[in-house]
Amino acid sequence: MNISRIRLISYIIMTYMLLALAWWTLLLYNKNEDAHQFQMQYMTAEGITTDRSQIISKYQRQRYMIIGEGLVFALSLITGLWIINRAAQKELAIAEMKNNFLVSVTHELKSPLASIKMVLETLLNKSQLTSAQRNKVSQNALKDTNRLESMVNKLLMTAKIEEDYVYNFETVQLKYFLSYIIHNFPLNKEIRNISLDCPPELSVEIDQESMKSVVYNLIENALKYSNQNDVIAFKVEDEGEKFSLSCIDNGPGISAAEKTKVINKFYRIGNEEFRKTEGSGLGLFIVNTIVKAHQGILRILDNDPTGAIFTVILPKHQKLIST
Repeated sequence: MNISRIRLISYIIMTYMLLALAWWTLLLYNKNEDAHQFQMQYMTAEGITTDRSQIISKYQRQRYMIIGEGLVFALSLITGLWIINRAAQKELAIAEMKNNFLVSVTHELKSPLASIKMVLETLLNKSQLTSAQRNKVSQNALKDTNRLESMVNKLLMTAKIEEDYVYNFETVQLKYFLSYIIHNFPLNKEIRNISLDCPPELSVEIDQESMKSVVYNLIENALKYSNQNDVIAFKVEDEGEKFSLSCIDNGPGISAAEKTKVINKFYRIGNEEFRKTEGSGLGLFIVNTIVKAHQGILRILDNDPTGAIFTVILPKHQKLIST
C-alpha cells in the first residue's frame, strides 16, 4: 500500500469521525429541544402556573452545555487526529526516505563495483591489449573508484556532522582555498570548465575540512546535471560582515516545489527505481548542515536562462564555535 493511499484512508477516517460527532451532537441538541417543548406544553395543558424561569434557565444551560461540549470534543478530536496523522506521515516519510536511500546506495555501490570487476578481469584475460586500450580501461576503473570514494566520504561526513564533529575555525585566504580545491577535484577525462571569481585579499574564518566538503558537493551536484561543455562558475562576493559563495550551473534547474526538499537527508528528485543520474541524496544535506554550523544560510535560486544557483552566505568571523 503506497503512501498516497494511506493518506487518503486516514483523511476518510478523520472525516467520518467528525461527521459522526456532528451528527450525534445534533441529535442530542434536538432531543433537548423536544424535551423542553414537551415539558412546556404539558405545563400549559395541565394549567400549571409555577414560575417557568427555572425551567427555561435549565433548558438554556443544557443547550449551551451540548454545544460547548460538542465544540470542545470536536477541537480535541481534530487536534488528536492531526497529531496522530502528522506523526504517521512523518514515519511514512522516513520509511520512504530510508527505502530511497537503500535503493540509491545499492545502485551506487553495485554499479561501480561491477564495472571495476569487469575492468580487472579484462586486464587479466586480455594480455594483448594495446597501451591505449589499457589506459582507457584503467581510466574507467579510476572513475568508478572515485565514485565509490565519494559515496564513502559522504556517508562518513554525514555521520560526523550529525554526531560529534568539532568545528575548528581558522582564518584562510578564500581565493587560495577555493582554487586549491577546484584544481584538485578529480574530474578524470570528463573535464568541465570550472571558473572562479573571488576577491584576492578576502580572508574569512571557516572550518577547512567541512568547507572543503561543501565545495566538493556543490561541484559534484553541478557536474551531475550539466552537459560536458557547460561552464560551472564559482563567484564570491564581499558583503561587509558577510560573504557569499555561489555555484552556478546551466543544467535543468530545480522546481520551486523541490527547492525546500533537496536539502533533506537522502532526498532525490524523481523516482529512485528509474533514475539515470548518480548520487545518494546526501550532498546538499551535508552542505546545508555545515553551512548552518557556520552560522550561515543556503539559498537555491534559478539561473537565467536555465540552471540553478546555490548560494552560501556566511559571516566572515565566527562569534561562537559550533559543535
